[in-house]
Amino acid sequence: MKLNFDWKDDGKYHQYCMSCHAEKVERTYKVGKTYYLCSECGKANERSIVIDPDVKWWLDEDGEYWHESSGVFVRNNRKQFLFFERTIFPFSYTVPAGHVDAGEEPLQSAVRELKEEVGIKAKSLVEIATEDIIGDSCRRGSDAHKWHAFLYELDGTPKVRIKEEGIKPSWLSIKEALVKELTFPVRYILERYKDELSGNR
Repeated sequence: MKLNFDWKDDGKYHQYCMSCHAEKVERTYKVGKTYYLCSECGKANERSIVIDPDVKWWLDEDGEYWHESSGVFVRNNRKQFLFFERTIFPFSYTVPAGHVDAGEEPLQSAVRELKEEVGIKAKSLVEIATEDIIGDSCRRGSDAHKWHAFLYELDGTPKVRIKEEGIKPSWLSIKEALVKELTFPVRYILERYKDELSGNR
């Protein structure tokens, strides 16, 4: 995504319509999922373009709009991982993950997202990978993310309640997960780091 319209970089929060770029977007809901309705053009999109000074973002030398994210692969002692279905774009299976805040380190972000999204207070996380992922489209309008993947190991398989942005938590092996419709970065990490995530390396 290149910001090829008249957007503002004034240190304030701005939210633009994906279709007409008007700053007249409000959140709306359809069948339990979040959309963004523009009062200017009347379109309801799955995404909007957000410029948020509280989130790490930048433009690269080609003008591509980047965000930074952290995600946590929670593994139980049966080598199953915690997934849930997102109710905010992208509408796919994911792991606890989210954008890195301004002034925040990726590990801090991962610990925060784990608690906010699934209520797990992490004691320690293992860093698995950091990758620049092109094609990772988010609800805030970026299609490119620097993605930090972490592993958290649990004893047993506790009941988990999804607190934000999702439904239907489930514990899946990597093989089971890869046949699901996964978010782009989760599939990317699973395919490239399955041995590290499974503890086989």
